[in-house]
Amino acid sequence: MSRLLKLGALAGLVGGVVLALFLRLVGEGPIGDAVRLEASRRAAGTAHDEMFSRATQQVGGMIGAAVYGVCAGAVLAVVFALLRHRLAARDDWRRAVTVAALAFVTVSLVPFVKYPANPPAVGDPDTIGRRTALYLVMIAWSVVATWAGWRMTQWLRARGAADHTRLPATVGVWAAVVALGFIVLPGSPDAIDAPATLVWRFRLASIGGEAVFWGLTGCVLGWLLLRSSRPTPSQRALEDIAPPRR
Repeated sequence: MSRLLKLGALAGLVGGVVLALFLRLVGEGPIGDAVRLEASRRAAGTAHDEMFSRATQQVGGMIGAAVYGVCAGAVLAVVFALLRHRLAARDDWRRAVTVAALAFVTVSLVPFVKYPANPPAVGDPDTIGRRTALYLVMIAWSVVATWAGWRMTQWLRARGAADHTRLPATVGVWAAVVALGFIVLPGSPDAIDAPATLVWRFRLASIGGEAVFWGLTGCVLGWLLLRSSRPTPSQRALEDIAPPRR
């Protein structure tokens, strides 16, 4: 398990570094526009100096993305270990990519659809606690939906259900739980008062970064698993000279 955790952390580090570069190259444009818009809205006697310069914030954000990648990669490795022998994929690369895709849908895509990310120019600072709590509740709800869909497919598989029956039932259960969460949970407490183009540029950069991170982390983890499972030249040499088992 410790070896798998190390591989997951390494894969997550690679994904986190690429995520940092993606956000720097793709996401910095709308963030900078939002920061300038926010500054222009301040009244003339209420402007104040930022605690950290924009350059410091950018470096800190990139470091934070790398740390996030390591932590998320380790969690991905734990989930992979739990599901490894229950997935029908032919090898560990496909299993790792499948688990990473499920992680993207569960912890990134579904919460994003309900509570999409907003740039700095949008949102009341007094509601940040409520917004964060709602987002975390949506993540937990999405995890429950994925678990319910998983349990459904396992239950149907144990009863010999065919793929054309099992897949629609699984998706139906998952979609029903997600839809219930969308209906029960309240919407965002903040009104959108920034230009729509700016808001959606920022949102697409945010979800695009998550897609890049999870896709790359899953691929790297699968590659590392395949590479570590191959025998070394010395091991192959020992197998060649070892006497045949009776």
